[in-house]
Amino acid sequence: MRYSGTSLGYQLASIIAGGPSPFIATALFAAFASSLPIALYILACAVVGIIATSLLTDYTNKDISEEYDQIQTARAAAT
Repeated sequence: MRYSGTSLGYQLASIIAGGPSPFIATALFAAFASSLPIALYILACAVVGIIATSLLTDYTNKDISEEYDQIQTARAAAT
């Protein structure tokens, strides 16, 4: 389950952020005739990534088996 979530996030990020990036960069260059807006766009994307990473929960050296116990309990209750 954990790898599926990671893969889903990776794939959606490439669609949402990576897919339109060349079009956004082209539009910025056409509008401003400079590469500085493109650099600022890349910087803004990096800042969003850093903020998102800093908000992640740290599970280092923690027992995460409780997540799986809750899922198994929910599945047992549903049947």
